Amino acid sequence: MIKTITKTFHKTIDKIIAKDANEEKLYLFITMTTGILAAVVTTLIHHVVFYLRELLGTDQTFTQKSFLLGGIAIFISGWLTTRKFPFTVGSGVPQVKIALAVYNGRIKLGSTIAKFFTTVLSLGSGVSLGREGPSVAVSAGIGSYLGEIFHLSKKRVKALVAVGSAGAIAAGFHIPITAVVFTLEEVVGNLNAKVLGSIVISSVIASITAQFLTGGDALFSQLYYKLNDKRELIFYSFIGISSGLLGPLWMNSVLALRKFNRTKMQNHRLSFIMIAFCIVGLLSQIHPGVLGSGAGTIENTLLSLILDPKLLITLFVLKFFSTSLCYSTGMSGGLFMPTLLMGATLGSIIGSLAGILFPEITSNTGAYALVGMGAFFVTVIRTPFTSIMLVFELTRDYHIMLPLMIATAIAYRISSHYGNQSIYERISEQDGIHLPTEEDNEALETLPVSDAMVTDVKTLSANITINECVEEVRGSNITGYPVLKSGRLIGVVSKAEILTNFTKNNGDKKIESICEMKVIKIYPDQSLHVAFHRLKRFQISRLPVVSRLDDKKLVGIITAKEIVESFGFQIRQDNKSSEIIEKKDEDVISNS
Repeated sequence: MIKTITKTFHKTIDKIIAKDANEEKLYLFITMTTGILAAVVTTLIHHVVFYLRELLGTDQTFTQKSFLLGGIAIFISGWLTTRKFPFTVGSGVPQVKIALAVYNGRIKLGSTIAKFFTTVLSLGSGVSLGREGPSVAVSAGIGSYLGEIFHLSKKRVKALVAVGSAGAIAAGFHIPITAVVFTLEEVVGNLNAKVLGSIVISSVIASITAQFLTGGDALFSQLYYKLNDKRELIFYSFIGISSGLLGPLWMNSVLALRKFNRTKMQNHRLSFIMIAFCIVGLLSQIHPGVLGSGAGTIENTLLSLILDPKLLITLFVLKFFSTSLCYSTGMSGGLFMPTLLMGATLGSIIGSLAGILFPEITSNTGAYALVGMGAFFVTVIRTPFTSIMLVFELTRDYHIMLPLMIATAIAYRISSHYGNQSIYERISEQDGIHLPTEEDNEALETLPVSDAMVTDVKTLSANITINECVEEVRGSNITGYPVLKSGRLIGVVSKAEILTNFTKNNGDKKIESICEMKVIKIYPDQSLHVAFHRLKRFQISRLPVVSRLDDKKLVGIITAKEIVESFGFQIRQDNKSSEIIEKKDEDVISNS
């Protein structure tokens, strides 16, 4: 029965494709469909987890019922993850990035379905993780599958993975702008990506669909904070400093526990998941805020309903340990909301202490919680634009933007001393998977054509005959020549074209008559990445480099060889600089 339905479905798809051969229109339709489905799936995960936690009793301090029923749920989820579907491990964001970088965006439908069920079961058990990352993975899988069944190109399939990711974030938080920025900044790794238009469409559609389904607006209540005294900026700076130090410490704790899991618990990973679940249940006896993603606790800190510094410190420590423990096991769950909770409690701690010491200048502690969310988030996810926009869209509060930007910038700068990789990238590195870095993507972008081009160009005059230049051309390794007339570029001619005309007894013809007048060229200030792209796109061996002021004035020529040599020189220079710095550090250490 299932096979019959599947065959019928695929036949229907093939008919649609046959009727609409325009891939651009088809891609737009699938983009909109992916946005809608991302919203539906994200909303469904939220509601299923909510009702499952109520049913299992894992939404409050654990009882015997919670330990028993929640234990069954996490056991099933952990068994599926560790035994059957490795794609469902963790938040899913690293797996999406791997799919983009290694598999051209292909994500198996079985893994996507499994991710949905492992997520609702693990989060339903009450563990200290969130639903946003898994929602991204499931929605990205939907986009990939739709691209595959409609037989779209690899480029389109990869784009639909990003489209699904953006739709999930927009629907989960009702933050379409942040969803766009996060997808470009973290998932795609390029703020100038050409898929921007598709991502924007998906984010808007997903956000509207989610609001239609849930009737919600901002995830948290609208807040109205303001900077009452400029001296408060000192305390906001302390939030940035604290986040810049504690964020990397949290990431290191996750990596240390993961290393323990990989080495000591290699054949007992399901056992490690069960141990973590039991520990979280025991910690809930101290405070139930340790359970789940912590959305309710975050709102309490933003509304200044939790003012006791001791309670706030307890919450921060509990969440710090429980989230790092749960995430290190590989159970299906995300980091967005738990990270925001840690930041909110950290900000509230500093705000409450400032209020005790300097009540005359300190405003509502909720403002400090708000700033703490963005500052701590940027140290873990390493996306500064996303961190600022996330907090702004979550709360719709513009008046706190200055303190937020200051604290986020300080936190980002301090945490950079401990590494520039996000928690997702560091986890992938620990697993032996090396994802493309921002430096990889920018390497060719930062090198201009002028640094690699050959300025001593061999050219041909338009007025000479084929007979006059054939001997010189035949003995040369150059495969193509710019053709000049009165010193100005009028076209290009290949060595093969010259020799072909010579053998056909067309030696009396002038070079001008056989040259290609439509010249594919490039400017000196453009990047080597653009040069590579044009060489590949037009299947040519060289590009004439012309002046911006006069595109008939030839200033050089560039080939793939020059690009590779220039890129290699840049790498050698960077490595040499690093070696010099390391040598200086060694000398300082030895002298001291």
